[in-house]
Amino acid sequence: QALEHDRATVHRETAELHRLEVWRERLIEEGDLALAELLTIFPQADRSHLRQLSRQARENKHTHRSPIAARALFRELRQLFDSFA
Repeated sequence: QALEHDRATVHRETAELHRLEVWRERLIEEGDLALAELLTIFPQADRSHLRQLSRQARENKHTHRSPIAARALFRELRQLFDSFA
């Protein structure tokens, strides 16, 4: 029973990480369209900060630079989703 509980916890955590990764990739690839959708879910989110991070991450991705902005965007998304879990 304890093992089953642990497996379920790991499964939930993995699904949550995947959901955050999907949002991060959408913000990087789709830009303002994805940001507008995210803001309908989380209207209190900092639009300008998320836009800045997504633009930096997009630029870093296309120039093959270090993914620092993508990591920061992921952390911001995690905080946003965790604050309303």
